[in-house]
Amino acid sequence: MKQQTVLRGSVWLIASALAAKVLGAVFRIPLTAMLGGEGMGYFSCAYGLFLPVFALSVTGINTAAAALTAQYYGREQPGTARRTVQLAKRMFAFWGIIGSMFLYLSADALCGHLLQNPPAASAVKLFSPAVFFCCVNAVLRGEAEGQCRMQPTSVSQVIEGLTRVVFGLLLAGLTVRGILPSFGQSVSASAAAAAIFGVTLSTAAGTLTLLCFRPRHDKCVQPPHLSDREIRSALMQILLPVAAASLVTNLTTLIDMGTGIRLLTRQLGSQSQANFLFGAYSGLAVTVCNLVPAVTNMLGKGAMPAFAAAYARGDEENTAQSARQVMERTAFLAVPAGLGLAVLAEPVLRLLFSSRPEETAAAAVPLAVLGISVMFTALCYPVFSMMQAAGFAGDSVTVMLGGAGIKLLLNLLLIPRMGLTGAAWATVFCYGMILLLAAAIFHHRTGIALHIAMILIKPMLAGICSAAAAYAVWQRLNGCFPLMISLFAAVSAGGVIYLVVRRMLSPKRPDAAPSAGFAA
Repeated sequence: MKQQTVLRGSVWLIASALAAKVLGAVFRIPLTAMLGGEGMGYFSCAYGLFLPVFALSVTGINTAAAALTAQYYGREQPGTARRTVQLAKRMFAFWGIIGSMFLYLSADALCGHLLQNPPAASAVKLFSPAVFFCCVNAVLRGEAEGQCRMQPTSVSQVIEGLTRVVFGLLLAGLTVRGILPSFGQSVSASAAAAAIFGVTLSTAAGTLTLLCFRPRHDKCVQPPHLSDREIRSALMQILLPVAAASLVTNLTTLIDMGTGIRLLTRQLGSQSQANFLFGAYSGLAVTVCNLVPAVTNMLGKGAMPAFAAAYARGDEENTAQSARQVMERTAFLAVPAGLGLAVLAEPVLRLLFSSRPEETAAAAVPLAVLGISVMFTALCYPVFSMMQAAGFAGDSVTVMLGGAGIKLLLNLLLIPRMGLTGAAWATVFCYGMILLLAAAIFHHRTGIALHIAMILIKPMLAGICSAAAAYAVWQRLNGCFPLMISLFAAVSAGGVIYLVVRRMLSPKRPDAAPSAGFAA
């Protein structure tokens, strides 16, 4: 029964996570088409400032509340578990209020001096209440997950996504059409702020949804076994390293936000033009690029429990096999998707953002470069997950800090010379080095060699053939058929070639391992 409950909970979480990714794409792609490069520049600046809060709440607070709740219930200490949740609510609701006030009051200074994008301040102010709602959400979700009740988290994620799509797009659309006032700002800045307010409303909707799932507690509960001070200390001991790891993971986005507009403004001599280019880069190129790792991360998670179980048992053979299976499954999709994106960047953007030709032209080359980084980015996720499952989550922070340093240095060197294409190349080298460093540390800690080169060589060969075929078909059909038909034919041809070449490179053997069979 316990295994069935865990399995059912996992299904709920995977389904809701997939729905959230789909809803995220449904929100970002039309929003980008609506706001354009200028509006997305303001939106991206406001959303980027929220990333540290997101790292702290959604990962750190949620993980700490869930872990301690599960731990105390597992020890048959329901009084301690309930007290932990009570203290967590008070602590993080208070810090959520402080964070919201700080973000609201400092919006002008942050956008004017740090980001050099003053019109984004109104969007930041409308985003500030989301800090409070995210902190409360994290505790409520952690409480439910610690009790093996995954439905509240799953339903609230979907409700948040739907609310974001409906209200974010509706408010932005009404502002663009002039139905809602612009309050003395440009239409783009006001529309970006309206879209951000839709995101804030989605966090409030998530909180209300979670409150509808409140559990029924027994009236007679034993008193807590720990003091309030000990419980707070236990919460912080889990929260801080997890939140730090998540924050460091988002450092590349923060670095692009902090250096992109500033360096482009110096290069072009125009803040508005720099904001437009940054909006095209972050709103079009980065949005499309991030879709691939989101999907491959779901695929790799399927083999993660087998790795964690084998490592916990000390089964070295099955641990190594499971680790390589996770990497092979991820590479199986990430490599052809990344190479295909590299050669078809321009038609993909034209299809998704047909109403924004100027933004598409500005984002095409950076997206082609980011297509290469997709392979490295997607493979980093399972390595970090395995490091966390093996108890070495702190090492991922070290690796990401090193990668962030490389990203910052290359941004400073390349953006003044190459524009945002330089930022894209900096991302390629950043995640390439992160992958190599993470694999080396994982080998040092666990004794398991991931053999990144061996895992990549067959997908790379098949992926190159696939990308060449897709590009050739696209070149042949472009102009002869509608864009959607030509692109669909090119992607289909590339997919068929990839599967055929991949099968030829991995002939089926009677004693083939499960991972090889999958990859074939």
